[in-house]
Amino acid sequence: MKATKEQQSTLLKLQSIDTRIAQLRATRKKHPAVKALDEISSRRADLERATITARSQASDIQREVKRVEADLERLVDRQEIMSNRLAAGEGSHKDLSAIQHELNQMAKRREVLEEEILEIMSKYENAQTRVEALNKQADAVALDETKLKEELSGAMEEVESELSQRTEERNDLASALEAELLDEYEYCRSRTGGQGVLEARGRQIVGQMMDLPESEWHEIMMLGADEVHVSEELECIIVKTE
Repeated sequence: MKATKEQQSTLLKLQSIDTRIAQLRATRKKHPAVKALDEISSRRADLERATITARSQASDIQREVKRVEADLERLVDRQEIMSNRLAAGEGSHKDLSAIQHELNQMAKRREVLEEEILEIMSKYENAQTRVEALNKQADAVALDETKLKEELSGAMEEVESELSQRTEERNDLASALEAELLDEYEYCRSRTGGQGVLEARGRQIVGQMMDLPESEWHEIMMLGADEVHVSEELECIIVKTE
């Protein structure tokens, strides 16, 4: 693959910065606050799901309360009408007897509905208490999360500052590379977990213990000043510097 000496130098600098960025990110990831924040994030998600469920249950119970209250209201209205008819003595003895029987039945039904309302209201209050408790837990989790983020920010201030600086440098270097060379570099990095280019000095690959086949060394040694080698063995670009 063709690449000017300047491009080769830029590529090696890019690899150096990418390696440093990976180290900085690893440092940040290993901080205890990061693990704690992950746990808090999971806890917050659990609380959100539980709160949604609790609110839904409270709404269902509230609708049930309104339904029973409406039934009771209709029953009370009916009782009042029938009581007035009975008190006025409207109708025959048989009719009045039937009205009294109906009133007795309505009184029993009223007792059932009133007990049902009390029971449902108790459930509704418990559901509301559950929602309030979950909201308080969510507030406490949010407060802990804020404190941890502040702790992490303070501890990682230097790391974040350097990471930001290195990222800007990385972008500048990447934009200076030919598209084909950059694409090959990124492809190699994706395959190796971060190593996109290696430096060959004489018969040694810098930073690597593994030796290459003689045929591949021959290809590297024969590289022109404006060429780089893509190693199938190491799965990355080889830049010859000596």
